[in-house]
Amino acid sequence: MTEATRRWSWRSWLPDMSAAVSRFPLGVLLAGFLTIYKLWSGDRIEPDDKILGTLAASFLWVVAVDLFVEFQGRSQRARGIAWIAGIAVIALLFHFKWEAWLFPPLLYGSLVFAVGLAGQLRRGERNAAFWLFNHRLWLAAGLGLIGAVLFGGGLSIILETLNFLFGLELPEKWHERIWTIALGFLAPVSWLALAPQNFADRISGEETEFTTRAVATVVRFVLVPLLLVYTAILYVYALKIGLAGTLPKGTLGSLVVGYLLAGAATLLLTYPIHDGGVLVRMFWRYWVWLTVLPVLLLFIAVYTRIAAYGLTEPRYAVVLIGVWALILAIWRMVRRSENFDLRVIPGLLAILLLAASFGPWGIVGASVRSQTIELAGILREKGMLADGKFVRPAKGSESPLGTSAARVRQIEYYLNTRHALRRLAPWFEGEQQNPFAQGKSPEVTVRELLEALSLPPHLSRSAGSTFTYYADAPEAISLASRGHVIGPVVFDSHGPIPGAIPPQTVRVDGLGTVALEVARNSLTRASRTDPSCASTSPRGPTGFPGSSPPSAAPCRSRL
Repeated sequence: MTEATRRWSWRSWLPDMSAAVSRFPLGVLLAGFLTIYKLWSGDRIEPDDKILGTLAASFLWVVAVDLFVEFQGRSQRARGIAWIAGIAVIALLFHFKWEAWLFPPLLYGSLVFAVGLAGQLRRGERNAAFWLFNHRLWLAAGLGLIGAVLFGGGLSIILETLNFLFGLELPEKWHERIWTIALGFLAPVSWLALAPQNFADRISGEETEFTTRAVATVVRFVLVPLLLVYTAILYVYALKIGLAGTLPKGTLGSLVVGYLLAGAATLLLTYPIHDGGVLVRMFWRYWVWLTVLPVLLLFIAVYTRIAAYGLTEPRYAVVLIGVWALILAIWRMVRRSENFDLRVIPGLLAILLLAASFGPWGIVGASVRSQTIELAGILREKGMLADGKFVRPAKGSESPLGTSAARVRQIEYYLNTRHALRRLAPWFEGEQQNPFAQGKSPEVTVRELLEALSLPPHLSRSAGSTFTYYADAPEAISLASRGHVIGPVVFDSHGPIPGAIPPQTVRVDGLGTVALEVARNSLTRASRTDPSCASTSPRGPTGFPGSSPPSAAPCRSRL
C-alpha cells in the first residue's frame, strides 16, 4: 500500500479527526496528552493539577494561535514561536502556582475569549463577520460536547447493562476512563473538526438558517424583555435606598453581576436583529448606559463587605465585573456610535481576567494581602502585635482576642489554604518559639501558630480536641504512645462518575503508609507495610473518627 493510499484510507475512515489534525495538529496532540495522562495517573497516583492545568490552558492558547495565524496569513515559523512562547509562560505560571498567586479559572476564561477573538482581530467595523464566526465556533463546541456526552453516557449504560444482565461486575474505574476519553479528547477534537474555516462570512440582518432564527426568537421574546424589566427593578430599588438613606444589601453584588453578564451576552446575541422591534432597539442603544446605576449599587454593596471582612476572591471578582461594565458604559458614551463594536465586550473582559489571574495585584495576591492586613489590625487592636512583632499573651491568661477569636481563626485558615501563612513569619523572627523556624513541618507550624494566637486547634465552634490543618501533599505525623489517627479524610473528585476516586495515602509513624480507597461507596483501608487493615466506623459523609492498630483480617466499611 502506497503512502498516498494509506493517507487516503485514514482520512476516509476518520474524516472529522483528520480535519482537526490537519488544521490544529498541536491542539489535538495536547488533548491526547491530557487524556493519556489522566488515564495513566488515575490508576497509579493522584493527577497533578499543575500538569492538567498546563495542558488545558496550553490547548486553548494553541487553538487561539492557530486561528490567528490562519486569519492573518502568518508564516509557520511565527506560528511555532507563538506556540512555544505561550506554552512556556503557561507552564511557568502553573509550576510556580502559589509563588505567582495564579488563579487558573480566570486564566482559562481569558483564553476562551481569546479563541473567539483570534480570528477577528482586524481594524474596522467587523461586527457582521465577528458575530457569525463566533456563532458557528461556539455552536460547534456545543455540538462536540453533546456528542461526547452521548458517547460517554451510551458506553456507561452498556457497562451497567452487562453488569446487570450477566453479573460481570466490571470495575467502576471503567466509567471514569470512558468519561475521561469522551470529555478530554472526543469533545475538544470534535469541536476543532467543526470549527468554521471562513473568517469573512458576514451575517446580513436576520438570517434564515435555523440556529440564527432560534437565537433571534429567544432574544426578542425572552431575554430582552426580562432584562429591561430587571433593569427597571434595579432602578426602583436604587430610588428606595436613596429615599430611605440606607446602604444596599450585601447580596446585591452577586445579583448585579449575574445581570451584567446576562445583559452583555444578550447584547452580543441581539446584533442580527438590533433594528427590529421597539424593545430590541431600546436595548441595543441604551442598555450599556443603563448599567451605570446598577454598577454603582454593586460597588457600594461590595464595599460594605470588604470594609467589614476584607477582600476575598469572590469580592474581587464582583469588583472586576463592575469595572468591566463601567468601562463599557464610558466607552459607549464617548464613542456615541450606533454600530457598537461587539469585540470590545469580550476583548476587554479577556484583558481584565488575564491581568487578575496572577501576580500580587491579582485575585489571589490582593485577597491574601487584604486578609493579612485585617489580621494585623485585629492583633494590633488586642495588643498582640506591636512594631511589626508578635506579642505573646501571658501563659495561663485568657485569650485577649475575645469575640474576635472566630474571625482570626477564619483568616488563619484562609491564609493556610492559599499557602500564604509564611507572610506572618516576619512577626515571629527572633522568637525562641518561632512557629516558622526552619525544619518544622506544616502540621507543627500551624499547631504552634494557633497556640501562639491562643486559639483552639479545631475548626468547629464547639469545644473539642481534634486538630485539622491543610496540606496538599502526604505528611508524616508522629503520635503519642496512645494516640489515634483521626478523620475526616476527604476524597475530592471532579470526575463525572461518583465513587471512581483514585486511592489516597496517609503516612503515620509506626504504622507506615496507609492506602485509602473508595469503590462503590465502600471505604477500604490497608497498610502497605502490613497486609492487614483496621476496621473503621463512619462519622459524617466524608470521614471516620479513628482506628486501632491493624487487626488480623482485612476490613471494608461503608461511608
